[in-house]
Amino acid sequence: MLKTRCAVRIEETLSSCFENKTGLKQSDSLSPILFNLALQKVIQSIKMVPSGMKIGSQQLNVLAYADDIVLIGKNKIELRQLFAEIENIARKLGLNLNQRKTIYMIVKWKNSSKQMTIGQLTIKNYTFERVENFKYLGVILNDNNNYQIDLQERIKKC
Repeated sequence: MLKTRCAVRIEETLSSCFENKTGLKQSDSLSPILFNLALQKVIQSIKMVPSGMKIGSQQLNVLAYADDIVLIGKNKIELRQLFAEIENIARKLGLNLNQRKTIYMIVKWKNSSKQMTIGQLTIKNYTFERVENFKYLGVILNDNNNYQIDLQERIKKC
């Protein structure tokens, strides 16, 4: 947490300043609002990095919902740039990235003859596990762009 100085106002009286060392509790109603404001700054900075894929007229390099973030790059160089940017801005705002909850996936394109080796991806002091599929916002995404796995899971739940 960044060093933060606070004061309390009761009616017209302002207390002396004190250092806030603990931050907000997760159950505090202000917590998600402040988190979203901080995360919005992180997302906006990532959008400025020239990378990702073009969909229509938009260049897309990040998907975000609450604290679930997907970085999109055409190659490892772009992913490294995006991750360095997100880590740098997040750190400045007092946010930490959870390496245990961070994975990466390479999507295979049709007609691609390149053989992709399975392995870990290391960026800065972080090492990420490569996966063949993962669940994002309730949808199972996989490296073959095949939605059958997700459809089968949904049918099972019916």
